[in-house]
Amino acid sequence: MASSLTAKVERRDPLGNIAMMILKNVLSTASPSDFKRSSTMKTFPRYPRLAHAHSPRIRRIGIAVAALVAAAGTAFACSDSGPSEPPDLSGTFFGPVTVVASGSGRAYVILDASGAPTNLGVALTASAMANLPNDAAEYVFALPSQAGSTPFKHAAINWAPQGHPPPMIYTVPHFDFHFYTISEAERLAIDPADPQWATKVGSFPAPQFWPERFYPLSLLMGVPADAVGVPLMGMHWLGVAAPELHGAEFTETFFYGSWDGALIFAEPMITKKTLESRVSVDKTLPEAPVYAPAGMHAGGYRVYYDAERDRHRVALTQFIERN
Repeated sequence: MASSLTAKVERRDPLGNIAMMILKNVLSTASPSDFKRSSTMKTFPRYPRLAHAHSPRIRRIGIAVAALVAAAGTAFACSDSGPSEPPDLSGTFFGPVTVVASGSGRAYVILDASGAPTNLGVALTASAMANLPNDAAEYVFALPSQAGSTPFKHAAINWAPQGHPPPMIYTVPHFDFHFYTISEAERLAIDPADPQWATKVGSFPAPQFWPERFYPLSLLMGVPADAVGVPLMGMHWLGVAAPELHGAEFTETFFYGSWDGALIFAEPMITKKTLESRVSVDKTLPEAPVYAPAGMHAGGYRVYYDAERDRHRVALTQFIERN
């Protein structure tokens, strides 16, 4: 019993070591006579510890034991009730695997120690670039539950082997990485068969929600909204400062998307050639005066090749609390 208590105190509090030194010293000098039954036991039958009060050694033993118990109690109390460090919530968390061509991919989110998101993206194996179909294809990705602190609900990659309008700009093989703030069921309802299609695809958010220098494609092209609305996506918004609109080769760019009066997706768009070249892209996005819904929103995006894990990564980054 004594050795067990000694071990606990020595491990948990240095004051216990001092008390144990006192106790060991006293016990080493005590003699059997110090522990003999005293005649005072008759006088104090209910308080037997007073029977040995006449012995100086016994008093010293009592002091040492009291100090030892106090030290142990203090150590245990501090251990149990003292302030604790907040839990570390950092990590990279993945959603389920989606097959992409000859490879696969997974959506992921990276959280910092406080649990706030820093990256939300899709990681593709290098083999996902091989044997892609000759026709347009879509690959849907479920987000990990840890992405719940972002406004995004799911992701989808759209493979465009011949590109898409506007002509002579985006008509090269590329991938559209869509990160949606609506559920997949809500997205699938974005259908030209909807009697309200023209109204919903042409309904834009109030101006205070518009990201700086981004405009609906229908306004930029001067055509009716339903003429350039895309099934399962809605209306694309393009940044007028995009280099490819000013004579540069399209390698990567960024779109927003809207439907029925709200912005519903953020979209890095990257050519197949750019991904295969394994160059790194790290961009900051223009801000909007107001965000909806309020919460953590991305302020940038990143494209890079993760050589350690042999993965292409495309992610929204620079998350910050927005109102």
